[in-house]
Amino acid sequence: METSSITSRLGTTRALPRLWLGFRNGLVRDAPFLIVAVVFVLAAVLSARILGYPADLDLGVSWSVMATWTGLYAVPAFLAMLVHGKAVKGYSIFESSTWRRIGFHFADPGRLLGLVLVVGVLPFFTAAFVAFKGSIPDVNPFAWDVRFMEWDRLVHFGVHPWELLQPILGYPIVTNAIDFTYYLWFPVVWLTIIWQAWHGDRDSDSRMQYLLTFALSWILLGTLAATWLSSAGPVYFASVTGEPDPFVPLMDYLRAVDADHTLQAIWAQDVLWQSYADPSRPAIEGISAMPSMHVSMGVLMALLGFRVRRWVGWAYTIFAVLIMLGSVHLAWHYAIDGYLAAIGTLVLWWLCGRFTRWWRATARASGQAG
Repeated sequence: METSSITSRLGTTRALPRLWLGFRNGLVRDAPFLIVAVVFVLAAVLSARILGYPADLDLGVSWSVMATWTGLYAVPAFLAMLVHGKAVKGYSIFESSTWRRIGFHFADPGRLLGLVLVVGVLPFFTAAFVAFKGSIPDVNPFAWDVRFMEWDRLVHFGVHPWELLQPILGYPIVTNAIDFTYYLWFPVVWLTIIWQAWHGDRDSDSRMQYLLTFALSWILLGTLAATWLSSAGPVYFASVTGEPDPFVPLMDYLRAVDADHTLQAIWAQDVLWQSYADPSRPAIEGISAMPSMHVSMGVLMALLGFRVRRWVGWAYTIFAVLIMLGSVHLAWHYAIDGYLAAIGTLVLWWLCGRFTRWWRATARASGQAG
């Protein structure tokens, strides 16, 4: 008993330094993402005070979303680890040692720390983005829609992109499928970042490159570029420009489809416009077309996917293409909104990759991370 007690104490004594080392290393690894996110949140609060908006960020929805999707991710993630252990390593699900191995990997302190750090800051980050997006028309009223419409037609050889897609996609069953896929974007994006925060490979560059590109895309593309290139998108073209509307046939078609089978796009577009027209109404806030963050995140997830497995990359790529098509077909975006978003995301991915490699090399050299 005495020997066993001494051994137990020694094990505990050794475990504490290992736990602290894991905590410190995890904090160092995630520091770039955390710093960028916190600075963005502080900038949102400061900007709100300067512009005279309420400085309190609305965290209710963001907390609810993160808690919901983290919970939904946990069960299939554990089962996937169990199946992988059985198929690849020959573990038997009827042995308690298998459940201990999987459980330790699932709830490893280092992995849980990564989850807590990232998921803990994301609600603040999301609320900051929503606050910035809602203020875009006040900071820089919509002024680019006519030019974007003309450039869109010029790039596509004198034809509006939606007209090119209509003979292929302009069938109610196809439109409903695209509408459904377009709104799968929300859970896919959240589940992907939870996956990387929790079970992404912390010893590779991919996880940090993804998280940092994610944050900078929303800041540089979704906030700064969106404010500079303030535009409302095809669905609101006539309302914000007063010019003849080349998107009337597309909107007539979408509303006819919506009359038979509700389209989420039409519902959301109406709610967004009501909120814009009457800010006192509690609703979804923020109209912004250029660049398309739906496409940006689709491209980012595809880049990450190819780092994981080729088939994962192709699955995300197909999803990104469908999102791009949906952004035009559902009248959310000009096609060039997606093109600019894709290019900007690729550039940020490359830059964040170079920075991530430098950061890890510097951390290793300083002895702070292994």
